[in-house]
Formats: sequence, structure tokens, C-alpha cells
Amino acid sequence: MAGVGRFISIETFAAIITWAVVSGSAIWLMLQSDGFSVLDLSAVVVCFLIFISCFLIANADYEVRLNTLLKRGLLFAQYAALLIVAIFVPYTYIAILSTIWCAQLPYFMRLSYAICLSFLCLLPLFLIFSFYWHQEGSLLTGILFWTFNLFALVVMNSTRKESVAREQSDALNRELIATQTLLNEAAKQAERVRIARNIHDLLGHHLTALTINLQVAYRTAEGPVQDNIKQCHDLSKLLLSDVREAVSEIREKSAIEITQTLQALVSNVPQLTIHLNIVDDIMINDVKTADTLLRCTQECVTNTLKHSQASELTINL
Repeated sequence: MAGVGRFISIETFAAIITWAVVSGSAIWLMLQSDGFSVLDLSAVVVCFLIFISCFLIANADYEVRLNTLLKRGLLFAQYAALLIVAIFVPYTYIAILSTIWCAQLPYFMRLSYAICLSFLCLLPLFLIFSFYWHQEGSLLTGILFWTFNLFALVVMNSTRKESVAREQSDALNRELIATQTLLNEAAKQAERVRIARNIHDLLGHHLTALTINLQVAYRTAEGPVQDNIKQCHDLSKLLLSDVREAVSEIREKSAIEITQTLQALVSNVPQLTIHLNIVDDIMINDVKTADTLLRCTQECVTNTLKHSQASELTINL
């Protein structure tokens, strides 16, 4: 089953097996009977194929996601195909396919509405088998199949809720990782600024005072001592210049690394491939600005998932 999960879900695989057994046995029984024409057999085969094709299309994970209206149309086509099969085939067990149909309802409506619809969808089948085919025990069979459908509805509704909860948990986890990354970057920035300030305020001021004192000493000294003082004065000026350059470089490197933060936010988003393009020379020195950019990106991803059928999202910064 693990190998199957690489291509289709285990639920879809189970539905295919159920459809194959029901449709295969119905077609085999029709072939064994002399009461069906070639046209009847052809119509049944086509309807069975329409049913499973619409089911697979509606539940497949495509790169371009299908919109809700199209999926509802595919759901209606499945039910219509099932009714047509019931008209051509007198075997009540084909109502098992209604369980496959009902299992999809929680993805389109609330559970209470789905339960009501599952009951209503069996009424036409009950009428066909009772008054068209005059099958005995159709009422009991219909009630039994409705209980099967009810069980399938509850199970799939729980599965859907679990899937939604997992996606929400993953989204919160991505947001937490991104926020943690931003906090780490903010802490690094604060530490760099503190070091630069200490170097500038302490070492820089002392070197400035030393340079001034050496300059005064140079002017008052005479002879060989004056040359030594001048050499020390030049070295102190050079050292002061190096300190200022180092402080400037530390401050320039104190910009927040926003790329890693945003990558943590947009990675592994289900059903959406996100392309994040950030220019190399982007510099953000303010934590509030970085946090605002993070929230805007998060809102962009959320709105894309909620309000569009897009499979790809490109963010340029």
C-alpha cells in the first residue's frame, strides 16, 4: 500500500477496487444473461466508465487545481451515471457505488447537509428497484445502504477535518520557524550594533584623545624625540582610521537577513509551489520593517490558498 500512496491516496485506491468489483460483477452477470442487448451492455459499460472517470478527475491532485463548480459538475455526473446504470441493471448491489459518491460530499458541504443529501440520493434508486424492477426488499436494502453511506460520510468528514487541522498546524509551524528566524536575526543585529557602539564610544574616543595628545607633544618636543612622537602620532591616526572603518563595516553588516526568514515561511506549502525572488542587495535594518514584510508575505500566501485556484505563486522583492 505504501507504493500505491506515491501515486494516489489510499481512499482513492479503495474506491477504485470497490468500483472494479461492482462494475465487473454487474457486467459479467449481464453477459451470462440473455435478457440484455448489446446496446444495454454498451450503455452500462459507458456509464461505469463515466462514473470512475469523473471520480478520479474530481479527486486527483493536479498541478492546476480544479475549481469547486467543476468538481460539483463531476459529482453530479457520477450520480447521473449511477442512476442510468440502475435503469439498465436490476442488481441492487450497484447501490454500493452511492457510498463512493456520498464519501465525497463532506468536501463540498456541511456534514448535516451531506447526511440529508445522502438520504435523498437513495430515493431515486429505491423507486427504480421497487417500481421499475419490482425487487423485493428494496426498502430494507435502501435503509442498509443509507447506513453504509452515513458511516462513509462520518469517516470522510473526520478525515477532512484532520487534513485541515494538519494544514493549519503546518502553517503555524512555518510561521513559528519564520518568526524565530527573524528574532535570531534581530538579536544578531542588536549584538552587532552594541559592539559597534562600544568600539566607537570607548576605543574610538581613547584613540582620538591619544592622537591629540601626541600632536601636542610633537609640537613641544625637540630633537630625536620629536621624530619618535611623530611616528607614534601617525600610527595612532592610522589605528583610529582602522577603528572607524571597522565600526562602519559592522554597522553595514547589521542588516537583517530577510531571505532565510521568508524561505522558512514559504517552504513546503501544500498544493502551492512558491517561487521567492529576492534581490541580492536588499538591506533591512529595522526589525519592524522586516516583521511587516514577513506578515505581508504570509498574508499573500494565505489569500492565494483561500481565494484562488492557483498552483504556483511568485513573490518578487
